[in-house]
Amino acid sequence: MSEASPFNLPYLEEIFQHLCRGRHICVEDGNIYFALHDNAAAFQDLFNHLGFEMEVHSRDFYYFKGGKSLSGRSEKMALFIFILMEYLEGQGESVEEGILTKTFSISELPHFSTERYRGYMKEIGIEDSDGLAAIVSNLDKFGFAQRRGDIFRFRSPIYRFFDICSSIVHEGEKSDSGEREPIK
Repeated sequence: MSEASPFNLPYLEEIFQHLCRGRHICVEDGNIYFALHDNAAAFQDLFNHLGFEMEVHSRDFYYFKGGKSLSGRSEKMALFIFILMEYLEGQGESVEEGILTKTFSISELPHFSTERYRGYMKEIGIEDSDGLAAIVSNLDKFGFAQRRGDIFRFRSPIYRFFDICSSIVHEGEKSDSGEREPIK
């Protein structure tokens, strides 16, 4: 009996195109998610042979592992999320619950509400709501959010930014306490 061709995997072309473009695939993506989820080992093996490393996040979404450093676009998205998380925490809200359950309006975001936030945004070249809209568009493009006009909400892949923020805070705490990372 011959083994099935890995090229017969359902939605292979569409899944590969999405992942190559940096998109994160989660349950909200419907058929392509279920094809990937149900055949994860076969997809992972095929992608490894093609030189790609597909990650399966513990929150059940998929993406191709990138480089160690953040791109300029990723840095903008990370700062955007960092500010929103800090703002929600300052409002006494659960950050995770707020990010994952609320719908946000670009025109009502807190990113220009304080001098400090405006300074952070200026450092990354964002000085108005059009710049914020561009960041939200990128969050949508890469599967972190779903945007409809001025309104958007986050999707489960936003946990990647939670992970990044958590590791930055953890590294900052280590630095403050004088701990050093072991040399590898």
